[in-house]
Amino acid sequence: MLAKIEMEIEGNGLDVNMSSLFHGYLMSSIDSAYADYLHYNETHPYTSCIYKDMESGKIFWRITTFNKNAYEMLIEYFLENDVKNIYLEKKEIEVFIKSVSMKKTSFDELFFNDEKKNKIYFLTPTTHKSNGVLQIFPNISTLLLGVINKINQHSDTIKLEDENVINELLKKVYIDEYNFRTRYFFLENVRIKGFIGNIKIRIKSKDAILWQLLNFLLQVSEYTGLGVKTALGMGGIKNG
Repeated sequence: MLAKIEMEIEGNGLDVNMSSLFHGYLMSSIDSAYADYLHYNETHPYTSCIYKDMESGKIFWRITTFNKNAYEMLIEYFLENDVKNIYLEKKEIEVFIKSVSMKKTSFDELFFNDEKKNKIYFLTPTTHKSNGVLQIFPNISTLLLGVINKINQHSDTIKLEDENVINELLKKVYIDEYNFRTRYFFLENVRIKGFIGNIKIRIKSKDAILWQLLNFLLQVSEYTGLGVKTALGMGGIKNG
C-alpha cells in the first residue's frame, strides 16, 4: 500500500524549517514500540516534510507511507483521532490543521499507469551522498537507485530484482533540463546544504520496458522521497 496525507497548517511563527519538530511530534504520538523500531532502522517506510505551495502561499505537512504497517501506525493516527491542532512544545507554538487530503494507491496500479511522468519538482531541500560527501546537484541514477532500494526493503507486494534492466536504466537515464538553486535545510542546530527546483528526465533508449520502469519510479518517488533524511523533511517531491 502507498498512501499520502497532506494537511494544510497554520500558526503564529510557523515556517518550513520546522520539519524536525513535526517529526518529533509524530514519533511521540504514535505507538512507542513502533517509534522505537523506526528509530533503530537506517531506512524508513515513510516520509514527513513541511513545504510551502508557491502558488497559494499555503503551508502543508505531508506524510507518506509505502507499506501497510507504516500506514496503519502513522497515517491512521490522524484519521482515527481526527487531529485538529498540534502543539510544538519546544517552540511553544500551536499549529492548526485547516484541511486534510488523502490519497491511496498501490505499486501495481502505478506500474501499469500509462500517465507519462518525466519531471521532478523538489518541494524541500534535497541531497544525497557521493564518495562520502553530500551533494548540491543531483545524480539521477543515485536518486533512483535509492527509490529501488526502499521498495525492495519495505514493500509488502513487489520487489525489483532484475539487475540487468535496473542497470540498463541507471546507465541510460539522464537530466535533460534543470532549474536549481542551493537551499539550506535546518535540522535542530545543524544546517545541511542541498538543492531545490526541478528537473526533466529522459532515457537514451526507446525501450518501452525502460520507460515504463522510469515512469513507475518517478510516481513512487512521491511516496519514498528522494535522497537522504526524507523522514525528517528533506527530499519531498512531486512529479509531472
